[in-house]
Amino acid sequence: MRSITLEQAALFAALAMVLMTGFSLVDTASLLNDAPALVLLGSALPDAVWAGFFFVVYKSAHQNPVRNIAWITLVFAVILEAVVACLRYQQSVSYWTPFGNALSLSGWLLRMGWTVFLISFALVPYHSRTRRIALVVVIIAAPSALSTAYALFNTGIGFLFDDLPRQALYRALITPAIRTVYWVSQILFLWILWGNPENRNSVKSSSLHFTP
Repeated sequence: MRSITLEQAALFAALAMVLMTGFSLVDTASLLNDAPALVLLGSALPDAVWAGFFFVVYKSAHQNPVRNIAWITLVFAVILEAVVACLRYQQSVSYWTPFGNALSLSGWLLRMGWTVFLISFALVPYHSRTRRIALVVVIIAAPSALSTAYALFNTGIGFLFDDLPRQALYRALITPAIRTVYWVSQILFLWILWGNPENRNSVKSSSLHFTP
């Protein structure tokens, strides 16, 4: 079977982040009247920036656009989201973000992992060091991904056999399904970046033609 390319993984991740952007707006619609700036800056905007990052990786064959979008993503998708999470923490509000629950240790570890990855990606895209960092981020993200997938499996079984009310469909089934797609797309992108033989060959080829 033909292996998945980095471009395909990036496109899948970009589409997943577009889905997450819409989900964030719908999921936090009730909070828009109370704190619209925090909602938009802490969820919808970072998700949209992440979608842009993956689209640029998918479309660009050159390193400069990829480096630029990596810096933009670091500032407006990771750092900005972390600042908003801290502000929401001061309000003792526990809410879900693409990094997991805003108050969870795993979410902050994942933010740190993506921060290191994006800095390395901005400096030397597709370098062996960047790929190793991508693997570390996969390891950090794996428990949250498995937990979300397990929740999706349990609720799916519940709708089949436990006669759960249809009113619970969005919260109990659609929400974990969207989050599972998100986690799968993120991990797939990082995994392919780390281990795709075609990617390693392209890095070697580009390094032979690199001029300082």
